[in-house]
Amino acid sequence: MNTDIKQAMHVEAGRSFGTAEANENERRWDDDKIERKNQDPTIHYDKSRIGLNFEIGPDGKIHPLGYQEKSLEVRLMDRRAELGWHPFKADSKIQPNCCAKFIGGGNHDRTLEMAFGCQTVNLGNGADNSHLQWCREIEQWAKDVYDWCARRYGHENIVGFQVHLDESSPYIHALIVPVGQRAKSGRECVMWSAKFGKNCYEYGRILREMHTSLYEEVGSKYGLECGDSIEGRHVSHLNKRDYIRKLTHEARQAEKAVKGLQSMIRKLEAQILNYKSQLDEVEEKLASGRITLDKYDARKADLLKLISEYQTKLEDKAGKLQAKEQALDRMTRNMERVGWIAQPFRNHRIDFDPPRITSKPPMFGVDKWLDEQNRSIASRFVKIVRQIETLYQKDAEQQVQSVQRNALVDYQELKRLQQENVRLTDLNENQTALMQEFIDQLADPSVPDRIFTISDALIGGQLVAVFIWQRRWW
Repeated sequence: MNTDIKQAMHVEAGRSFGTAEANENERRWDDDKIERKNQDPTIHYDKSRIGLNFEIGPDGKIHPLGYQEKSLEVRLMDRRAELGWHPFKADSKIQPNCCAKFIGGGNHDRTLEMAFGCQTVNLGNGADNSHLQWCREIEQWAKDVYDWCARRYGHENIVGFQVHLDESSPYIHALIVPVGQRAKSGRECVMWSAKFGKNCYEYGRILREMHTSLYEEVGSKYGLECGDSIEGRHVSHLNKRDYIRKLTHEARQAEKAVKGLQSMIRKLEAQILNYKSQLDEVEEKLASGRITLDKYDARKADLLKLISEYQTKLEDKAGKLQAKEQALDRMTRNMERVGWIAQPFRNHRIDFDPPRITSKPPMFGVDKWLDEQNRSIASRFVKIVRQIETLYQKDAEQQVQSVQRNALVDYQELKRLQQENVRLTDLNENQTALMQEFIDQLADPSVPDRIFTISDALIGGQLVAVFIWQRRWW
């Protein structure tokens, strides 16, 4: 079993569930909305695959996404009303958990294989994947997860169960109402603690049990291993943008480590080569009698020991280099999957005092007083907004300038290389012409005789008549 092929499961407590979130789960969007969503470089919804999304209805059967007349948030309100759920007062800072947002998935490659089999999926922005059809395996996996949820929470409490195939990895969104019984009356009601525990310790224990149960009943059938336990480790969930920042930082660190290991390997190889050269020299000295056999044996033993030690270090560094290169390759592929952000904007903090009305309203002329107060508050608010806009515009300008500078440097370097290539080509052609002319001169039978005559004259100190050959060299 490939231990890298893990199942994924996440449960988030919900105190509310709005229309925007419901529309996203059911993809109740037009093309303009999808285009606006895709302007965020960390998000990509494939319009050509949106039609492949599906959901499992209350009847346990496969249906097109958003087939129900009532939207997801309305169905949630109806189910809570059936259970007699009443939220706290609207102005209360504390609201009870009324739903569980379940996300299920797994390893990127394995879930794509379940969804599309051997079909080629282009994950690039704007790619056309209209030729794709979902495979039976993804449908069966979704039904098995649905049945697992129904056994734990009751199918009547699964308000929505959507399967998304239009993003980088297929995954499941399920909206569940946790239901328990009141101790005194025995009546069913919305009760988070009945399904997910009364505190964080019970919640953690229940989540671990859920992971194990999901693996044993569903994941193991599809080659999805139970994920590693997070107990005893400091683990935090990151949003997509923060995840990309983390991957980028780790990739840079891995790249530095790769370069460092490559430098170490080159030094070790050079040292081993040096010791081998010394060993060859010792053997030559022994063969020529410049060193005694005892000294030869001692020196040879020392050199062989050093070569062995450095060879061991070299193998160790080579193994570490291979591991780091593989890790860097995985990080690079992960960044390609989630989308790339060239340079995230900084999260600016603006210190300001919230506008307040400090004077009391007059007995007469209240309308005029209100207008003045509103103008004052609006002026301060606009000033703060303009300050924020200026900061982010400055960041955007710096990004553009940085990209332009990089492009200009690359262009200048390209032009320089092109000019250097032309110069070297001309020089090579000139040198070739000169060499050819020189060879042609030497081909004349009288030239060697003249050369020998000049040589004899120079040696004997005699004057001779010779031809003068002039050629301008550039």
